Amino acid sequence: MRTAIRACVVAAVVFVAAASAGAAVPPDTMTFTVSVPDIAAHQFHVVVRCDGLTGETAEFRMPVWTPGYYGLFDFAGNVRNFAAADGDGKPLTWEKTGPNAWTVRKGRASSLELRYDVLATRPFVANAYVDETRGYILPGAVFVYVPGRLRRPVTVKIELPAAWNAVATGLDRASSDGARTFAAPDFDVLYDSPILMGNLESLPPFEIRGVRHEFVGYRLGDFDRQAFVADLKAVVEAGIDIIGDIPYTHYTFMGIGPGRGGIEHLNSAAVSFAGQPSGDRAARIRELSFLAHEYFHHFNVKRIRPIALGPFDYDRANVTDMLWVSEGFTVYYEYLMLARSGRMTLDELLEVLRKNITAYEDNPGRLFQSATQSSHDTWSQGPFGRKEGRVRKTISYYEKGPILGMLLDFRIRHETQNRSSLDTVMRELYRTYYKELGRGWTDGEFRETCERIAGITLDENFAYASTTREIDYAKYLAYAGLELEQDTERPAAYAGAIVEDRDGRLVAAAVEPHSPAAAGGFRAEDIVVVIDGAAVTADGFDAAVAARKPGDLMKATVERRGERFDLTVTLGHQIDRSFKMKPMAKPAPLQAAILASWTASQATAGTTR
Repeated sequence: MRTAIRACVVAAVVFVAAASAGAAVPPDTMTFTVSVPDIAAHQFHVVVRCDGLTGETAEFRMPVWTPGYYGLFDFAGNVRNFAAADGDGKPLTWEKTGPNAWTVRKGRASSLELRYDVLATRPFVANAYVDETRGYILPGAVFVYVPGRLRRPVTVKIELPAAWNAVATGLDRASSDGARTFAAPDFDVLYDSPILMGNLESLPPFEIRGVRHEFVGYRLGDFDRQAFVADLKAVVEAGIDIIGDIPYTHYTFMGIGPGRGGIEHLNSAAVSFAGQPSGDRAARIRELSFLAHEYFHHFNVKRIRPIALGPFDYDRANVTDMLWVSEGFTVYYEYLMLARSGRMTLDELLEVLRKNITAYEDNPGRLFQSATQSSHDTWSQGPFGRKEGRVRKTISYYEKGPILGMLLDFRIRHETQNRSSLDTVMRELYRTYYKELGRGWTDGEFRETCERIAGITLDENFAYASTTREIDYAKYLAYAGLELEQDTERPAAYAGAIVEDRDGRLVAAAVEPHSPAAAGGFRAEDIVVVIDGAAVTADGFDAAVAARKPGDLMKATVERRGERFDLTVTLGHQIDRSFKMKPMAKPAPLQAAILASWTASQATAGTTR
């Protein structure tokens, strides 16, 4: 069956776009034609036709980032052989007027034609790439724009090498004549619609509520295609059921080849993909979870979004404090989509959440950085944080965000007697800000929506997001009839002060709450003068603790705001913290109802609708 499916599909020319038959091209449309005349050079050749320009000069810019990836890039640095001419083909002079800008001296010409090449040598989901086997256009890395004309329509024509058979994209086809010409109503849609080309394979498409969904890719691997499509359809249906609407007319998953990472888009997702063997359940769950994440982003980020995330400024970072919601809650919902579709058991759901909690709690960065700070700083520190020096001081909103989503979900369910949930919040945000107001929400509007639906103020939940406050897991898990297994002690000694060498001094960078060091009087930013009468470095401090046993005393002198204090710390046991969750043996009726509806299919779970 696998071989037959592959032979049938690869022989066909695949277009992944809904036709807008016979649509006329508006006169102010910017038209791009992309070809690959020399594949060995690993370059796309781009011809741009731009009409309706005014003024003596025209400026063109390349974005410095791409929607869905919170990092800055030098896309313009890959542009080669830039040239400009007027509408009659007469060469025009130009100059590079910025790191990502070119200014053409056009005189009275109202139409321009640009030609340039884009070097595309890195096979990465956030970059353009082309080789002998396939091409991947990340629009922000390939297509220039004119400042002030981002809201104008765009047309893209793809000229395939003779040996290639297919183009996949979320863009609408510009005509029904079979040409590989696509249209976008504006540059925001264009930049949010990657294009994959080559000898591609299309898996059997599926429909949900009459809307077509496709999976097209390059070197998809050896796996049971029918079983995979059935799983993917079930997971996508579970995501749609959460919000209750489908805001697109067609959706495309694009497998760009083996690798890591994926980027969500308005009605498509570009994902690194190499299908997992059906017999490897853990690998299949990871794969489906990854696809669920990118799919649910078309709701949570693209449509349910902080106001900073669109319309975009492509010249600079678009900063928000709310990626713990946009990214973190999407992680939470990817798990729920698998559970509600029957592709993940309750035990497996609790296990992936346990891993999130463990990763967060084992990271000392939780003592330094909040989820809102992690969101704000992601453009400089990256989405997974970074380690500078001896002590890691950052966290990832991918780890803390799903935890915060779970806590908020359980709190709302508890306070409303399971009549509402985080699902209710997401539907309300979608309806009010996307459907009715056509914009993103502010941080305050997000909180107001949560509190209105919960019927109470949610100071503690939002403090968990905006501070490094210690989380009371047992309290929130109990709302859903869950409990934590007990921690276990290890024989090694433990102090709980995280120290670092700083400008020739030993400083307590952070002190664990409820730790022996905290009980002994240590405070964050204390300067450690001596330990047991001798000056030590950070390594020496750790060695002094390691040389002792639980119950031993460690004497220290610290300096705090110019004063010196003598402290005595009674060392404790190192603790292996267990975050394994399990259902209570005898939950109360409300607890049992919350747990049951939490993972139930939302198409039938009336208690949380």
